[in-house]
Amino acid sequence: MPSHSCPARRQFLTPTRRLVLANFLFVVCFTATYFVGLIGSATYQLGCGAFEVSALVILLNVALVVGGALAGVVTDRIGPRITLAASLAGFALLGIFSLLMPLSYPMLAVVSTLEGLADGFCGTTVSAYPRFLTSRPRELKRMNSLCGTAVSVAVIVGPLIGGVVTSLSTNQACFVTIPVASLLAAAIVWATPEAPGTVGEQRASHATGEKPAAHEGFWHQLAEGFRVTFSHRTLRMLFLLYFLGFFAYGAFDSLESLFYRDVLLVSGEWMGWLSACAGVGATAGSLLVLRFPTRRLTLGTLSVLLLVTGVGSMIYVGTANVAVAVVGQLVTGLGFGAMRPVKDTILQRSCDVSYVGRVTSVMNAGTNSAGTLPLLVAPLVANVLGVQGTLFAASAVVAAIAVGALAYCTRRS
Repeated sequence: MPSHSCPARRQFLTPTRRLVLANFLFVVCFTATYFVGLIGSATYQLGCGAFEVSALVILLNVALVVGGALAGVVTDRIGPRITLAASLAGFALLGIFSLLMPLSYPMLAVVSTLEGLADGFCGTTVSAYPRFLTSRPRELKRMNSLCGTAVSVAVIVGPLIGGVVTSLSTNQACFVTIPVASLLAAAIVWATPEAPGTVGEQRASHATGEKPAAHEGFWHQLAEGFRVTFSHRTLRMLFLLYFLGFFAYGAFDSLESLFYRDVLLVSGEWMGWLSACAGVGATAGSLLVLRFPTRRLTLGTLSVLLLVTGVGSMIYVGTANVAVAVVGQLVTGLGFGAMRPVKDTILQRSCDVSYVGRVTSVMNAGTNSAGTLPLLVAPLVANVLGVQGTLFAASAVVAAIAVGALAYCTRRS
């Protein structure tokens, strides 16, 4: 018995598996509490409209950008392990606060801001982590694909937990998942140190005459992240593709819960059920990337996957039929699930390890800030086109952007 259990235990404790499990637990926290808990509480328990929901999402998105920017600099300075473990511990405190405070709109505004900061820190750090564990392209692809799969499965499990808790209690009760899952994730992260080689590579780069990151000012370090991103053609195009693609998706954050309530005519727990369908598709998409040849992880492939999400979203919001919405969520999830590991692998192999944290934070800042302006405009457009018409138009814009990006990448190749 011992002879079989020890190898199995060692295999379970590999850095890749620990990172995948920690990633899963973190995303379960977020997916069980953001859409079903935070937005669900505002929509169903407080009866908020589009403008009130938009304000909450704007707060979260702004905090995401700030948290991600801070995380990129901190990750490159002290490494992802300490950064992520501390962020998860802070996230646990937020969960306790969210459970104990009486439900009100100001309380949700505070939770939205703090959850955005926590997600910005955790999301940026966990995305950069694989590059601190290996520099081999195949291992990076595998690690990013498995982390993407963990995220996708969490997108199933988190909303399901949220839906079950809501059906038994209230949307606010979903916040119970945060302290439990995030503290367990923090312990796992603490047991996953960075590879010694990454520290050596950073010191080697400083030996060429660059000033060590630990002695540079915060704003200088952040500016270096932007410089590296926009001076590299692949990284620059990656940023623009994500920024433009997610610009249109900003409309979903403020209107999607209203689509459930006013168009599909379903109750609050359906926010969890349909989100879980997207997670099923995303799991298939992230596992599919494992089958991709490494040379196929390109901007052209990413453009095709963005097109899949656009078409899937048009199916999702195109009717008032729940069965059709399920199909749309599956297709949309497939695209998103494959996009994440492809994007992360392209970024990590195009960037020196000493800048991975900051470049990752720049990418995430672009993605998160892209959705902020549509949050301000979407309620106004919805007054003209209606909730469903606005969401369908946003989905069509995403598909059009993807077609344009694919044409550009085809010409460049």
